[in-house]
Amino acid sequence: MVYCDLHTHTRFSFDGADHSTPDALCRRALEVGLTDLAITDHCDVNGEVEGLYDIYDADAAYTAVMEAKEKYRGRLNLLYGIELGNAHQYPDYARAALARHPYEFVIGSLHNLRDVPDFYYINFEKMREPLVHSLFSRALDETMEMCAFDVDGRSPFTAVGHITYMHRYVAVGKRTMDFKRHYDKLAALYELIIKRDIALELNVSTLAKGLGITMPTLELLKLYRDCGGRLVTTGSDAHCPEDIGRAIRKGHALLLAAGFDEVLTVRDGERVLQKIN
Repeated sequence: MVYCDLHTHTRFSFDGADHSTPDALCRRALEVGLTDLAITDHCDVNGEVEGLYDIYDADAAYTAVMEAKEKYRGRLNLLYGIELGNAHQYPDYARAALARHPYEFVIGSLHNLRDVPDFYYINFEKMREPLVHSLFSRALDETMEMCAFDVDGRSPFTAVGHITYMHRYVAVGKRTMDFKRHYDKLAALYELIIKRDIALELNVSTLAKGLGITMPTLELLKLYRDCGGRLVTTGSDAHCPEDIGRAIRKGHALLLAAGFDEVLTVRDGERVLQKIN
């Protein structure tokens, strides 16, 4: 059986904890019994181009992760990855970022709409319902655009991360989301990632933070399954060693409830499906 956390961050991410080193994440991964760990530090393309975030130090991260891979070889399947944010907004910059090193696991993610701050900074508590749904509809449109991003005619993404990222902050604002009005767009998005062989990430950070939801929810996992989706990954989105593996087991239970009994990981450079318990 497999126990994967394929979305994690170190101090090389602009928002990673100072003590979150690749070595510290690996030690914690072994403590909690992980079989597979992907270190996927942020390269938020728009944030870097527009001067909003520190530029990802890809060379230093590569050296540190390679040292950890060698140190923990045979004990932990450690993947050298990256979370490439908003690649569609500055595609040439994104392609150059991906060309720096041989990434084994690439997460494509959307954190903000064009000319709109990260959803993290938006207060949804008193926002009118039509505006909430308008923003979510726009987020789906841009996620479609992001998932169509290519490098030499092919998708570089192993998985699309927290596909309902905005929902996290809707929940922080003590609001609920009725996704049914967005089923058509969600189904179209699912059909695109299926066609492009991109896995759907089940991000459980919202469970670990006590928000009572996952990204996507069980409802939307079932919709993905109904659309023919088969490839899923699991990630804690940990930004410190203490959060490695948190709520992944609960995520497995949700996947099983949605009809999935395997998760995608990468072994020896090849994408493989592994049974979950």
